[in-house]
Amino acid sequence: MSSPSAAWWRKARRVRDRMIARFGAHPAVTGIDIGLLDPPEAGVIGVRIHVRGNPDDMSVPEEIDGIPVGIVRGDYHLQ
Repeated sequence: MSSPSAAWWRKARRVRDRMIARFGAHPAVTGIDIGLLDPPEAGVIGVRIHVRGNPDDMSVPEEIDGIPVGIVRGDYHLQ
């Protein structure tokens, strides 16, 4: 896996910010960040939208401006 360029990171942050504006208030969304998409061993970095459950009302694109977007399902709790 090669390291993304500074331009890629700027674009990824813009896409992340757009996803926060679009989905940040959704009750199923627990976080939005930039990181390894599933499967992690593929080494694809993109914007991740963390959700609990399987919300039917979210239409998330697979890619925006060349930046991959993925959904991570999980119900996180403090240990």
